[in-house]
Amino acid sequence: MRNLREHATDEPKIIKHYIKDLSFENLQSISDENFKKKELEFSNNIGVTFQTYTEKTFSIILKYTCDCTIVKNRKKSFILEIDYFGLFIINNIENYSQDNLTKIGGKLLFPLLKPVVEYVTKNGAPLTISLKDLDFNQLKKTSF
Repeated sequence: MRNLREHATDEPKIIKHYIKDLSFENLQSISDENFKKKELEFSNNIGVTFQTYTEKTFSIILKYTCDCTIVKNRKKSFILEIDYFGLFIINNIENYSQDNLTKIGGKLLFPLLKPVVEYVTKNGAPLTISLKDLDFNQLKKTSF
C-alpha cells in the first residue's frame, strides 16, 4: 500500500476490490426437468462486514447468499455464496462513523458484486439472478 497519501480523498474511494470467496453448487441431476421461475423458491441474504486497517484505509466485505429450492419436491436446485472484498481510502476517516463508512462502502461495492452474481447464475443455474438495488440503511453489519 504505497503512496496512500497520494490517493487519499475526502470521500471514500475504492483502491482494490476482488472476489474473496465464491461457492456455487448446482444440485440438479441430469435427469431433473427444466424448471420455470414460478416453480422455484428463493431465499437470499446480503450482509456487510467492516474493518479498519490504518488511519486512512478500511475494508468492506459484502457477503451474498442464495438458496434456490424446487417447490414441488423441496429439493435444492442451487446454492450460491460469495464474499466480495473492497479496500477503501479516505483522508478524514475520523469524521465518519463506522456505520456511515459501511453504508458508503457498501454502495460503492454493490455495483461490482451484481455482475458477478448474474454471470455465475446465468452460466450455471437454471435462471439468472439479477440483484435489485439495496437500502444500505437496513443491512446487517458486523465488524472484525
